[in-house]
Amino acid sequence: MNKVNLTLVTLFLANFFLASSASAQMSPEQIESAVHDAIINEFNTRLPESRVEARINPVNPSLELATCLTPLEITLPFNSGQRVTARVNCHSPVWSLFVTAQVSQLLDVVTSNRPLSRNNIISASDVRLSEQDVIRLNGDYFVDLDDVIGKQVRRPVGSDQIINARMVEVALAVKRGDQVSLESQRGSLLIRTLGIAQEDGNLNQQIRVLNQQSGNEVRGVVIEPGRVRVP
Repeated sequence: MNKVNLTLVTLFLANFFLASSASAQMSPEQIESAVHDAIINEFNTRLPESRVEARINPVNPSLELATCLTPLEITLPFNSGQRVTARVNCHSPVWSLFVTAQVSQLLDVVTSNRPLSRNNIISASDVRLSEQDVIRLNGDYFVDLDDVIGKQVRRPVGSDQIINARMVEVALAVKRGDQVSLESQRGSLLIRTLGIAQEDGNLNQQIRVLNQQSGNEVRGVVIEPGRVRVP
């Protein structure tokens, strides 16, 4: 066989296999699997410590899409909560379609063990971590128990309730009406007397205190629970 004939045969076979590949159909399962992997990868990138579940809505088998000769290009242009729409593009042969899915992004978040009343100080036994779909929570949650232990309940919390920033606040170091130790430093001399807090106060906050010995009202800084330092 001469060189010209060999070239023609090679071209014929190449065109034959290309036509055969183009005429072969891509199964819905192949597309669904590619979309599933793309969604998992995208959501894991956003929140690596989470566990992602994606339920792909079946691709219509009557579409008869030709096998893609290049890797599928998958983007996620539409994302509304748990519902995600993926765009699938094939560049050879050219075709595209949209595939929808339901996505859950599961993460351990701080949850109450029991009902908590307003002004309660949260202890370690009051809370636990439980796996939740954080897509539903819109970022309003805690993932570390230490973020809430020791804080004060701002409004009542039910049992098994996910705790968010609106439910807790920094616990008061001094409450209005508390008896406190009033301290004043004079050189190496530390003078202490008793007083009654006239308002609530957090650490490092200045509050009014009634000096029980003199009857005068003074202003001092809360340096720890039950202790106020005056100038």
